[in-house]
Amino acid sequence: MDDRGGLTGARVVVRRLTDGTGAAPDLGAMCAATPADVVWLDSALPAGAPDTAHDRARWSVVACTDGPFATRFRHEDRLARITVSPAAERWFDGTRTEDRPAFAVLADLLDRTPRLDAPVGGCGFALGWIGFLGHELGREVDGPDRTADGHADADLRFVDRAVVVDARGGAWALALVDPAEAAASAANRAWLDAVPVPVPATAAGPADVATILPSGTATGRVPRAAYETAVEVCRAEIREGNAFQVCLTTAFAVGLEARVGSGTDPHLDEYLRLRTVDPVPFGAYLRLGPLRVASRSPERFLRIEATGRAVAEPIKGTRPRDPDPERDLAVRTGLAASAKDRAENVMIVDLLRNDLLRSARPGSVRVERLCDVETYASVHQLVSTVTAVLPDGTSRAEVVRAAFPPGSMTGAPKPSASAIADRLEGAPRGVYSGAIGYFSADGSVDLSVAIRTLVTVLDDAGSVRTRTFGAGGAVTWSSVAADEADEVEAKTRSVFGGLGIVGRW
Repeated sequence: MDDRGGLTGARVVVRRLTDGTGAAPDLGAMCAATPADVVWLDSALPAGAPDTAHDRARWSVVACTDGPFATRFRHEDRLARITVSPAAERWFDGTRTEDRPAFAVLADLLDRTPRLDAPVGGCGFALGWIGFLGHELGREVDGPDRTADGHADADLRFVDRAVVVDARGGAWALALVDPAEAAASAANRAWLDAVPVPVPATAAGPADVATILPSGTATGRVPRAAYETAVEVCRAEIREGNAFQVCLTTAFAVGLEARVGSGTDPHLDEYLRLRTVDPVPFGAYLRLGPLRVASRSPERFLRIEATGRAVAEPIKGTRPRDPDPERDLAVRTGLAASAKDRAENVMIVDLLRNDLLRSARPGSVRVERLCDVETYASVHQLVSTVTAVLPDGTSRAEVVRAAFPPGSMTGAPKPSASAIADRLEGAPRGVYSGAIGYFSADGSVDLSVAIRTLVTVLDDAGSVRTRTFGAGGAVTWSSVAADEADEVEAKTRSVFGGLGIVGRW
């Protein structure tokens, strides 16, 4: 065990669990073993994935929320609710409720967070704040004036215990210690000692979850014909010059019978099944209070390195895979050549360039790649990369706020496109099309776009209140309504197919 990352006071203590030559930790089993809230950022790629995707899928993190320094920031009903453990009060003050915007409170919390060096090279996570920012926080950046329905608009946890795994080999347990808090530090050192060293699996793996999950149904919030009508309304708004592109979404209510599993957390069982059939760089499973979030996102929203380099990687343009290799190649080639899909992607790239310009050093914003085709288990997609360099001392919360919500989920220009979509959708999106990830204590940030995401809300008794899955696509003047509806169905299949769920409008 070695101590690294400290200037004075608080620091990260590291225990190497494996050097990559033995078995990797079973992060799903770790999530199942704790009754506490947990955040699992789960990175993987399908066989044959392009080299450009490997860095994005390198690191996985399981963050435990029950440590002695653990603190919670929740923004709900337009109020910030901060719950601070006694050991962390000297950093974050006491438990309180504040009537302030979420990003302003987050900026203050990040300023108060002890500065910690990243203890594992390349990972970027040095403990810190982890969780989600919901789509409705866009109201703080000229978006529609809505709040989420049935859950918080944001839920971030300051975590002092985590396990990180490198897909290239190696795993480490991290814990926070501070000489000023001897008892809390001793508890975290004891936790480090108790984290089991991985051993080769001998029991049933996640693939066996498929045998105990019955199929269910998912019903669209609106009929397909209504969605196609809304596409035509978007096209009319574009014709009138009110937008260039509108990201129009809908939601599907998922049948409750599909949630039954064999473990203590049946929603985790679902997620374990999903990850075996659809590997993605930005998978996530969140168990936060009454919320269960299972996300199979391939898209990064924003990464900020501790050095101040920022990276956005928008996805626009999607085609379902074909089981026949020759037809699949034709699908991929058609996507690469599609003028409409390239136009969608380029418009969002331009939007993100402008979002980053609000915070970046003048002249530092670059488009490093444009409309590359990346292939995943169920779809082909067009992906671009935009980079920038931030001035020293730039607030990470303010950079995220300036780019929020993710442009690929709004359209352009962002304020008018968001207003059009909100009027037509008539309901909040919640976690869906927001962001999931972390604000690290070393100044790094990594957030995915919460797409292909199943969101479950429980009531006080632990029964399911709602289960929803959002899907949508970019509407431009050249859109065909039936094709846009087909794209929605293709996106639902990436998750519904893995769970044996039948989707219907």
